[in-house]
Amino acid sequence: MIKKRLKRDILYRVICNSIQLRQTKAENLLNPYRYYLSPEAKKRLRWLYILYQECGNNVTRATRKIGISREWLSKIKSKFENNHRDPRSLEPESRTPYHHSGGKKRISKEVEDKIIEIRDKYGWGEKKISRMLWRDYKLKASPPTVNRYLHKHKRIDPKLSVQIREAWQKKKEREKEKEINLRIKYRPPKQIKDYLPGVLIEKDMKLVLKIGDFSPINDGKYHLKDCFYFQHSFLDSFTRIRALELVKEPDSQESKLAYQKVKSRIPFEFACFNTDNGGENEKEFSSQLQKDEIIHFWSNNATPTDNPRVERSHLTDEKEFYQRGNIYKTFEEQQKALKEWEHIYNYIRPHQALGYLTPMEFYHL
Repeated sequence: MIKKRLKRDILYRVICNSIQLRQTKAENLLNPYRYYLSPEAKKRLRWLYILYQECGNNVTRATRKIGISREWLSKIKSKFENNHRDPRSLEPESRTPYHHSGGKKRISKEVEDKIIEIRDKYGWGEKKISRMLWRDYKLKASPPTVNRYLHKHKRIDPKLSVQIREAWQKKKEREKEKEINLRIKYRPPKQIKDYLPGVLIEKDMKLVLKIGDFSPINDGKYHLKDCFYFQHSFLDSFTRIRALELVKEPDSQESKLAYQKVKSRIPFEFACFNTDNGGENEKEFSSQLQKDEIIHFWSNNATPTDNPRVERSHLTDEKEFYQRGNIYKTFEEQQKALKEWEHIYNYIRPHQALGYLTPMEFYHL
């Protein structure tokens, strides 16, 4: 009796492992973008893998191996191929009385057009768009609804969506580990990051590519300033209010002048600055902070995570500003466009970290 049970358990595990292995191969081959599929659709995807890979596209042989009718497998195969091998076409139709409600208009044409307009203009996700619709136009559309219409109009890259989801999962796993970074000798205490507006200003410099032909110097190399402009970013760690200045030279004198210009554009006084160890943050710039009685913290060498929020804002600049065609031929044009982007960032763009408020809305709370 015990031997029979053991034999049955071993056989069950072998079958399960075989099915799981075949399912993995089917996903890799027929669902490379890793679309979410229901268990029924995954099963059908596995049948198609058997048909294509193990039975040489012979429907009769595949049905004998799977144990289903030839007509049923032929219907699934035709549906799959008629939809350009999109694995989502394998989803079973709903059996509810309202299974045709998928084509029903859930929002008006005005809201639908406004969603696409905001997406094309700013490149934002569903939550930011939903927030902006209600705040600026008094139009209601939940984030899932916005996401559905972004997919409908092919404004979302499914491969990128998978990468974002995987990155989010890895972030949650890191948070569970609760690792504590004890390297606090040169960086500011984390308690002041979210204490009050102006307590900690994070500063960093970003390279902005010029447009034009560049001539190398005598040794065949290029000067950095010949190929790039330099964007100084000053970001308040608490409110995320940010001021931007574009300069032509990557030195401390230009950094000091940029700091003096942005002081009037941020509506509170500064207590502390946190910068990296670049030369632009030394000499004149650091001396000016001392004159203004501002504490100057320094990040650890080659540690961008010591200045995380301003570093993350540069990724936003790259994706939502520069990669969307905002690179100009002259310094004056680039400077003007950067000022407009600063206004959008502070007054128009909803921020996920602020509960989808703009930095200025959050500050006025």
